Amino acid sequence: MNAVRHDLANVRTPDLRRAVADYTEVLGFECRQHIPGVCALVAHGPLQVQLWACAATPGRWERPTPGDRGFAPGHHRVEVPRIHVLHASLRAAVLRPCRTGLGGRKPLHAHRFEGESPRWQPWGAWELTLSDIDGNVLHLIDRVAWWPDVSAQRQPGEQRMEDRS
Repeated sequence: MNAVRHDLANVRTPDLRRAVADYTEVLGFECRQHIPGVCALVAHGPLQVQLWACAATPGRWERPTPGDRGFAPGHHRVEVPRIHVLHASLRAAVLRPCRTGLGGRKPLHAHRFEGESPRWQPWGAWELTLSDIDGNVLHLIDRVAWWPDVSAQRQPGEQRMEDRS
């Protein structure tokens, strides 16, 4: 039996409450688990992100970690199925009108995606890049559209000559 592996992105954030609000209210994720000040698990369809609090002020009896330079955004590669359906759902959530009215005609969070749609890569995968409020980048990959036979490779929606009859 062939099992398709879907990764879980482990993302660090300096402000867990703000990150959970961003993922749920702006990006349309569902919060499945939240331990305040520690971690949260959010999901949007097949995409799961585990948010970890970091860069917290040391407690009363704790000492700062030597050499710790604080928070730095990360780049995370995540394999997901049906990337086009996921993109449409994420894009609909991001392009919702904002209550603040600051966006004017341009959606306030449109910059979260790199490009308008997933890109077909020559090595046989669809790729999409999404960023969160802390600057973390989620590099989403869908390898399902890859066929070992080069003559059978095509993008979804594209018809071969023999299919048109």
